[in-house]
Amino acid sequence: MRATIKDVAKLAGVSTASVSNVITRKKYVSPELIEKITKAMEELDYSPNTIARSLKVNRSFRFGLIVPDITNPFFGEIVKYAEKVANKENYHITLCDSDQSVEKERKIINTFIENGVDGIINVAPRMKDRELNKKRPVPMVIVDRPAFDTEKNIAFVFADNYEGGTQVAKRFIDQGFKKFLCMAGPVDIVPNAKKRLMGFQEFILDQGFSDSDLEILQCDFSFEAGYEVMKKYLENYKQDQQLAAFISSDIMAWGAMEAIRDMGLRVPADIAVIGYDNIFFSNFIHPRLTTIDNPTKSLGAMSTQLLLDAIEGKESLKGNYVVLNSKLVERQSDERLPF
Repeated sequence: MRATIKDVAKLAGVSTASVSNVITRKKYVSPELIEKITKAMEELDYSPNTIARSLKVNRSFRFGLIVPDITNPFFGEIVKYAEKVANKENYHITLCDSDQSVEKERKIINTFIENGVDGIINVAPRMKDRELNKKRPVPMVIVDRPAFDTEKNIAFVFADNYEGGTQVAKRFIDQGFKKFLCMAGPVDIVPNAKKRLMGFQEFILDQGFSDSDLEILQCDFSFEAGYEVMKKYLENYKQDQQLAAFISSDIMAWGAMEAIRDMGLRVPADIAVIGYDNIFFSNFIHPRLTTIDNPTKSLGAMSTQLLLDAIEGKESLKGNYVVLNSKLVERQSDERLPF
């Protein structure tokens, strides 16, 4: 018959509440009592996996993972690869969606710490650098955001978004486009959106084009925002040549392409489109979306391995960062055609 918490309490000579406090770590328990209860649990073979293991090394074998929008497949793919590494190392993930809210993100971090996680992965955080750089009792890895200087137990894993924007501009110019549109993300609150725009804009201007050759729009990284902003833009659009549109996330590009069709125009014949992220559906929408590959597998796996190494004392984070390469994935949506 399987042992219960009452059996553990009886053998250890303590209350069931004391056993519960040791397991959950929600209240202070003396080292002597922890040792007594742990010994009883082992003797009775009570929950020999995560609970007993965590008591021996004073870890929960759980870490928190925050994403700004779980409905965006880009973040879902990062979670998928983070979980693969975590499962391999017998760690559990507590996943939370901040809904792109700084206040909610702040509360999630505090709740994670209060509940005894061993570390935190924060993907595309909306908090400012100063707040992210606060001293915390657990290590944190920040994903998909440029690094800032820090001596805290923080590391960064991100792709070169400036280079990604540059590759898009070069692709368009090499094909002979002369009129450009950039639907940037929320550049005021998302540093990567700003980097993509800067890479795109600066390369175009460096090639001798003027500000009048490029229009810039801002919107959220969502299907709905991509659709609405593109539709509004096209209501007053007077076309005299094929337009090259850099839409700086795939999910936003999908919405924008739907708007282009609904307004009676064609992709790429009227408006050539390049997206960003290379999420799974970009190869299945019509026409197949040319995009920049934002390496979700590496973002998820490397950030998790960095965090676990820090938790287990193998590595001190302290501002370490990993910069991943971005690369163009050529498909059909940006083809240069006679106008």
